[in-house]
Amino acid sequence: MIKNPFTEPTLKIKRRKNPKGEYFHLNTKELLDAVRQSANSTHRADLDTLLDVFLERYDARQTELDNLNKDLEKRIAKEINLSKENHKRYEQQAKMAAMGEMMDAVAHQWKQPLNALSLLSDMLVSDFKSKDVNQTYIDTLTDDIQTQIAHMVTTLHEFRNFFRPRETKESFGIKRCVQSVMLLVKDEFLHNSININLQSDKEIIIRGIENEFKHLVLNIINNAKDAFNERSIKEREIYINFYKEDTNINLTIEDTAGGIPQSIIHDIFKPEMTTKEIGKGTGIGLYMSMQIAQKLGGSLSVTNFNMGALFLLKIEQ
Repeated sequence: MIKNPFTEPTLKIKRRKNPKGEYFHLNTKELLDAVRQSANSTHRADLDTLLDVFLERYDARQTELDNLNKDLEKRIAKEINLSKENHKRYEQQAKMAAMGEMMDAVAHQWKQPLNALSLLSDMLVSDFKSKDVNQTYIDTLTDDIQTQIAHMVTTLHEFRNFFRPRETKESFGIKRCVQSVMLLVKDEFLHNSININLQSDKEIIIRGIENEFKHLVLNIINNAKDAFNERSIKEREIYINFYKEDTNINLTIEDTAGGIPQSIIHDIFKPEMTTKEIGKGTGIGLYMSMQIAQKLGGSLSVTNFNMGALFLLKIEQ
């Protein structure tokens, strides 16, 4: 009897499994193990599929990594630009703070000769009325007036040079620069009973931007001045020394102002770090001094020594 095929139960069509579906859930290690097993097996039908899955996953990870690198490059560029902007801001704040302090110094420098000129003027009027004025008197008076004016002109010249922007490196003497700074702050430091002792006799020539070096010295001695005044210290001495040591040139500035608190001494060169009361200090001066030291090809460090702080500028030659 011939069977009617149409009366047979409906045949089930076997669907082929999606091979990738079996492997997509594997982690990378499991996937690699499956590749190795398939490669060493006589049945290598799934090897191509395994490799496809692996390569697709690798491509996806590589794309993800490329996107991450691009994003990282953008973030790094953004941080670099932000750092440059902050540095410019710190530099401008430091210049403004230094200018304010230098204006005070110039005011102190001019106060004495202006008082002297006023006194000479009063003397001339009084002596003229007393008929004590003659040629010798006029010559002496003129010399005294010219001396006071010359002092004021020298101070003004130093002040103008101090803030004149210079970007070109040049050779200059450490001793002459320190003496220039001392001239600018002389009367102000005398007013605060502070003695600056320059201990080096021989000149040493270095190369860099001269005005920046002056800023470095001024920042450090002004910090010492503020420390003296804040702590009401009676013995007020600053010692400046410079010398050659092996292949280095060292500049030391030591004070008797009591030193820097140990809790912040390691952070003293960070921007906006200050020991002064709120509103009395920006914390920018020493940060900029460190930047200047690095531009000179050196380093700036500080330790507490004897009765105060000892700053060391070490310049590699």
